[in-house]
Amino acid sequence: MNFIRKHFKILSWSALVFVGIVTAVSLSGARKLKFDYDFESFFPTGDPDLEIYQQFRKTFEYDNEFVLIAFENKEGIFRQDFLEKVQWFSDSLRNVRHITSVASPTNLDYLVIGPLGPVKQPYLHVDEPGFYAADSARIYSSKELVGTFFATDRNSVCLYVKTTEGIAKLPSDTLLAHMNGMIASQNFDAVHMAGKINGQKVYLDRLQNEFLIFFLSSFVLVVIFLYISFRSFWGVWVPILIVLLSIIWTLGLMQMTGKALDIMTVLLPTMMFVVGMSDTVHIMSKYLEELRAGKDRFSALIDTIREVGFPTFLTLITTALGFLTLMYSNIKPIRDFGIYTSLGVFVAFVLSYALMPLILNNIREPNLRLESKTSYFWSRRLHSLLRWIFNNARWVMIGTAAVVGISIFGITRIERNNYLIEGLTRGDELRRDFDFFETYYSGVRPFEMMVEVRDSSASLLDPQSLRAIDKLEKYLEKEYGVGFVLSPATLVKSFHKADNGGDPAFYKLPESDSAITASVEMLKEFRKRKEIKTLITKDERKGRITGKMHDLGSKKIRAMNEKLLAFLAAPDMQVLKYSITGGPTMLDKDNDYLVENMLQGLVLSIIVVALIIALIHRSVMMVLIAIIPNMVPILIIGGVMGFAGIDLKSSTSIIFSIAFGIATDDTIHFLARLKLELNKGKSVIYAVKRTFISTGKAVIVTSLILSAGFLTLVASGFESTFFFGLLVSITLFIAVLTDLLLFPILVVWLLRRRKK
Repeated sequence: MNFIRKHFKILSWSALVFVGIVTAVSLSGARKLKFDYDFESFFPTGDPDLEIYQQFRKTFEYDNEFVLIAFENKEGIFRQDFLEKVQWFSDSLRNVRHITSVASPTNLDYLVIGPLGPVKQPYLHVDEPGFYAADSARIYSSKELVGTFFATDRNSVCLYVKTTEGIAKLPSDTLLAHMNGMIASQNFDAVHMAGKINGQKVYLDRLQNEFLIFFLSSFVLVVIFLYISFRSFWGVWVPILIVLLSIIWTLGLMQMTGKALDIMTVLLPTMMFVVGMSDTVHIMSKYLEELRAGKDRFSALIDTIREVGFPTFLTLITTALGFLTLMYSNIKPIRDFGIYTSLGVFVAFVLSYALMPLILNNIREPNLRLESKTSYFWSRRLHSLLRWIFNNARWVMIGTAAVVGISIFGITRIERNNYLIEGLTRGDELRRDFDFFETYYSGVRPFEMMVEVRDSSASLLDPQSLRAIDKLEKYLEKEYGVGFVLSPATLVKSFHKADNGGDPAFYKLPESDSAITASVEMLKEFRKRKEIKTLITKDERKGRITGKMHDLGSKKIRAMNEKLLAFLAAPDMQVLKYSITGGPTMLDKDNDYLVENMLQGLVLSIIVVALIIALIHRSVMMVLIAIIPNMVPILIIGGVMGFAGIDLKSSTSIIFSIAFGIATDDTIHFLARLKLELNKGKSVIYAVKRTFISTGKAVIVTSLILSAGFLTLVASGFESTFFFGLLVSITLFIAVLTDLLLFPILVVWLLRRRKK
């Protein structure tokens, strides 16, 4: 100790130089961080269905590389000037780089088999308005066109644009800008767009904007709370400096390890700002208490580290554990978020104890007279609160039990559900476009199924196989709600229609095997066409059923899939093997995995915290005192979700283990101070009083900082981030209330009973 006191100045300067070098390197790396949004990274790794999906994409094509563009015309779509603009747009788009195909209503045609062979006939005679009435009748009697290329209300048409598979961010943005420029030049009444390239652009732009907004919001809130708490300039800038350095170091570490900011890690600076503040507040509160006791700065710092160091180390473990439980997830962005946030918490802890004592020992001593007034303010109110708690202990426990009972009932009402577009709020422009396609078309959510013959000698174009596919198609259209359907059977039905003069009534599978065979033979003459290759393999053993459907939510789709599987189990359907696949199916599985994994993570957090408390305090009673106040907020927030109709999904399931890990920090500080007081030979009542008064201020301040910091996330345009911030904030606010109200009562009841 004398050596440290003697060489403290040299050690201080050495540490400051080291911190400065690391900060400079980290800041240089943090400035190079990129923003990324790749929803495919959310697919669960190691899942057998992912292998099927990857095989499907390799065999056929990517199911998400498309853009739907709908053009509205208030006077109706059968207007020559409107159709000419649509035709110009679609024709021009075919020559744009990274566009592989454009299916437009103005260029759609159907085959008619005549005496001289197949002849193409247009569905729309754009340049001949005299045909519009007949065109309209034919189009709206062709079920394969309504809800796909033509809106159900007859006021808009839709283009289906395919883009280059795996298109990168820069060419994707360039393509979108070019398309928007073309749209702006034509003065349509309204244009709606849905697809990967515009969705990716909106997400990434918002990530960058919200990154700055969240950081600044949390910064302002933390400054306000720190000033109210310590009423001094140094009481604000010292903690702020420590946490800012922690954020810079963590972001620099992310850049050096090749991690970009995504929809999860964009929350990291805000997390760090509010979570990392906890240690600094506890250190300063204890440091000021020691100064008020008459100690010099160096002795006050040493005693502060001695008394607060171990409890804050334990809170480091529990907080980091809350984030590390995310490693249970099969989803890489969730795992990365857990890893880097826990590393950030560790960095904040190291800097708090390595740098903060150096700063406090070298700056001017705080104005203890002003600080004493603040301390008196807190002490008087905490005395009053503790007196009220003991006078109303029975009612506090009865009220808590009643709230917990109601919450448990609310938990039973929680449903596991998620939507494809849940990331965006209702008022968002991209969300409105999505809803437009949901209302007037078949939807945006891709439906994909891979079918394969069971008999290696059979073919998907055999009559028996085609009848099974056709039966499945009808089921998907009527019971499952799939539109825009394409399959090997639709190809055969199109040629059957062509062989009957293009009459829409003949868009069906022929009744006799010979007629089916005749249509198949015509189909084989066009086998080299790309649209046919994307529906059936060259060996005719594997095929694809694709379409669009409404985003009904994973809960409803799970129930629909169960009925679909029962339908496919019928004897006449067993000629084929079926695999439901596609990007949305994988995202639904992500949600199911994440909910299950996060609940396992919460149980693990509870067990680990209980073991830590048991090993340190060697008391089952202490374990109960630690766990009960922190389980109550988890149960209450679960009840709130159930009664408010908030679904259990990826964005809401992760809050439980994270909130539990953070909430236990306050209890650990209470228990650490309680143990010190009891070891001095104090009575249980007196020990509780000293613990409550001395630690209560830091607990309240840190909890309010945490709760308010998470609450800034409700300003997000992402619905998932909104609910994450709101629910964690409410949980932490309830946690500080339960700690303050239940901790004194539990200690007195349980420890007194044990002593008796």
